[in-house]
Amino acid sequence: MVQLVDNLVERVLPRIRRKPVLAYPVAAAIFVAAALLHAFLANWLPPSLPFLTFFIAVLLATLLAGTGPGLLVVGASLLFAWRFYFLASNQYTEFDATIALAAFALMAGLIVAVVHLLNRKVESLLNERDRNEGLLQDSALGELQLEQLNVELRHRLKNTFAIIAGLVSQSARYSADVQSFASALSGRLAAMGTAMDLVATRSFLGASLNELVIDTLKPLVPPGASRMTIQGPDGIVPGDVANALALTLHELGTNAIKYGAWSQEQGVVRVSWKFDRLNDDDAEFELVWDESGGPPVSQPERRGLGSLLIDSGFPSAKVERTFTVDGVFCRMTAVIKQTTTRRTRGRRTAQPT
Repeated sequence: MVQLVDNLVERVLPRIRRKPVLAYPVAAAIFVAAALLHAFLANWLPPSLPFLTFFIAVLLATLLAGTGPGLLVVGASLLFAWRFYFLASNQYTEFDATIALAAFALMAGLIVAVVHLLNRKVESLLNERDRNEGLLQDSALGELQLEQLNVELRHRLKNTFAIIAGLVSQSARYSADVQSFASALSGRLAAMGTAMDLVATRSFLGASLNELVIDTLKPLVPPGASRMTIQGPDGIVPGDVANALALTLHELGTNAIKYGAWSQEQGVVRVSWKFDRLNDDDAEFELVWDESGGPPVSQPERRGLGSLLIDSGFPSAKVERTFTVDGVFCRMTAVIKQTTTRRTRGRRTAQPT
C-alpha cells in the first residue's frame, strides 16, 4: 500500500498534470462529483456555505490535474452555482448573488495560485531527484544520498497532502460563511508554502528561523514605523517545526490584526527567541510573542481553529498564552533537533513596512 501511494504521488499525478488530454477529463470528473455531492447534501448544507463542495473540487483539481484544469473547475462552479442555486432560490437578491459569486471567484483563485506554487515545488523536487540520479548512480555513496533524498521527498509530499486536507476540513468546520472559510484557508496555505520553500532551499535540513518569522509575518504587518520588531540568533529549525511554527505565527498575526496590538495605530508586536544548545543534536528553543499598545484582550469564549493551531504549537512544544491589557503574550518552549545551527549575536531588527 505504501509503495502504491508513493508511486501515485511521485509518478502518476505529475504525468496527469503534464498531459492536458488526461488532466482536463480528471478535472471534469472532479467537478461532476462535487456537483452531485452538492445536490445530495443540499438539505444539510447551511445556506452560508453554498460553495463548500466546489472549494474542495477546486483544491483537488489543481492538486491532481494542474492550474488550467483548476481554473476550469472554478468557472464551471460559478456557472453551476448561478444557474442551479441562486436563480433557483428566492433567498438571495441579484446583488447578494453577485457578491457571493465574486467572493468565491476571488478566494478560489487564491487557492489555485497557492496550490500552483506547491505543484511547482513538487515538480522542482522531482526534477532535482532525477538530476541527482544521473549524477550519483555510479557511486555507492551517491546511492545512499539518493535513497535519503527519495525518502525525504516522499515524506514531504505525503505530509503536504495530509496537512492541506486537514486544513481544508477544519477550516470549513470552524468557518461561518464562504468568505471567512476561503480567506482563512488561503492565508494558512500561504504560510505553509512559505515554510516549505525555506526548508526546500536548504536541502530539507530545515529553515532559517529569522527568515521564517519575517517572511510569514511580512504580509500581515500593518503600515507604520516599527510595528514589529524581532530579536534572536539565527538558527535552523527542522521542517516539521517550521511548518507548524509558520501556521502558529500566521494565526497570532491574524488575531493581532483583528483584536490585538495591530488593531491600534500605535500597537507593536515583539517577537524574540533563543537557542540553548544541550548537545550536538538538540537545543532548547524558546520563542516569545509579546504585544503592546493594543486594546485589552480576554480569553475567547469559543475556541476556533486559530486558537487550536496556536495552543497546539508544534511537536513537543509547550505553549503558554495569556491575555493582558495591551494584547496577547505567548511563549513557546521545546527541545528541537538542530543538526546545523549558525550562531550569531542576538540582534533587534525593525520590520520594514
